[in-house]
Amino acid sequence: MKTRLRCPAFAFACVSAAVFWSTSVPVAIAQWSDGPVIERTIDAHLDFLASDALGGRETGTRYGDITARYIAACLQASGLEPAGADGTYLQPYDLSSSRLMQEACELSAAVAVDSLAFTAGTDYALRGYGRGGFSLAAGATFVGYGRRDGEAGIDDYAGVSVEGRLVVALDGSPSGPSGTLSWRSRREAAQALGAAGLLVIIDPESRSSTRSFNYLTQMMGNQSLELWADEEPGFPFVAMTSEAARRLLGAGGVDLDTEWRVRRGGQVKPAKNLREVRVRLTAPVSSERLVAQNVAAMIRGSDPLLADEVVVMSAHMDHIGTTESGVINNGADDNASGTTTLLTVAEVLASGPAPRRSVLLLAVSGEEKGLLGSEHWVSQPTVPLERIIGNINIDMVGRNAPHVIGATPSPTHADYNTLVTRAVELAPEVGLTVEWVVGAEGVRRRVDQYYQRSDHANFARVGIPVVFFFSGEHEDYHQPTDTADKIDRGKLGRMVRFIANLVTAVANDDQRPSKIEP
Repeated sequence: MKTRLRCPAFAFACVSAAVFWSTSVPVAIAQWSDGPVIERTIDAHLDFLASDALGGRETGTRYGDITARYIAACLQASGLEPAGADGTYLQPYDLSSSRLMQEACELSAAVAVDSLAFTAGTDYALRGYGRGGFSLAAGATFVGYGRRDGEAGIDDYAGVSVEGRLVVALDGSPSGPSGTLSWRSRREAAQALGAAGLLVIIDPESRSSTRSFNYLTQMMGNQSLELWADEEPGFPFVAMTSEAARRLLGAGGVDLDTEWRVRRGGQVKPAKNLREVRVRLTAPVSSERLVAQNVAAMIRGSDPLLADEVVVMSAHMDHIGTTESGVINNGADDNASGTTTLLTVAEVLASGPAPRRSVLLLAVSGEEKGLLGSEHWVSQPTVPLERIIGNINIDMVGRNAPHVIGATPSPTHADYNTLVTRAVELAPEVGLTVEWVVGAEGVRRRVDQYYQRSDHANFARVGIPVVFFFSGEHEDYHQPTDTADKIDRGKLGRMVRFIANLVTAVANDDQRPSKIEP
């Protein structure tokens, strides 16, 4: 599907609607202290962003483009400066769209004269195939949890070379000072060591691990997006059930049940090559090139000495489109709630005196596809990265406990910083409390577990202090039932005041945000 708006009349109608929605509420400075003004602004943005008219806001579709143009028009109507590409509010970027030909996938392991065969969608799920697919034939090395933590002195790869081999790792993380291990961090570690691919074994005792596997199997036949690159070899990622992996590891002389038992307790064991095991994997795909958009706008700082320093407030505007049967996933909480907060905060800040530092309002696409929009922005920033002093990121902030907002990094996280302490200090002023564990009953988790799962992670990777606000999951997460009528509008009002206060405080503080030892 083409992503650019080719029809001038359609583009005009889109932008005209955007201006109507964003200017239907007055923005006089005095009125922003009036609760009903903020509430009406929230209603206008939320009800449009979470409407069927935006078709689920999927990245790489015309609905994703309409969403970006709506947000750009709103930021322009609020009086913010363009901060995208070429003097505009938009930052386009290219994507490769790949669709796995699941019926043609093959995964097998040859063990001496015997062989093992595995079934796609049942025994394993695939990602990372790029636009060219892949064909892999390699030996395999079991590396436990695949940890590489220099500060803790832990390296599960010690003593072996995995160059040209398939790395096999356990999902989850053990007890002890190992940190949170994401699939992405494991993939990056394996790639850096020259591995041919990564296979992660799903933890049968972890609901999160099982849910992730189920989600991958559902997505295998769907579109996969990656940032476009002239050379895109792909890096095989296999998620395998514990039952199937027991056969694979057993053939190589490793007892999986024993490994789960001893490693869950934090015991460090050396990596081990699976003897006489050679894995073959074939994954053909069909591909096309698409275009997506980020949106960026600036409030210029007032202090001549500090105006070049920038506080970034971000939220992802995309969602997951429609179900296979065509039902729209409106994504009211994920993340129309965060995007609505961003747009309303932009109007609040624009209506008052400019802070000392500059503020960049950044709405990114591609979050649901692997944080692609923020990855592109950080690699091709429209503001030099050395000028950015911190990132405040918001995602899914409209549900669950009405007076609680979750945050990461927590005081026990390695990236704990003064953005977080400032947030803890300011939240009670608007009737909120910052907590470290959030979510509906049955899915309550530490927000630190989501540290790699939203767009702040790309800022953190380049050393920028971050804070991520998140209200936790619920039964409507990534379901068509995530609709606007379930959003707590009062909570969004508190979030708008809270984020506006926090952004202003950070932009006005004498000191830049800094790391705090956990």
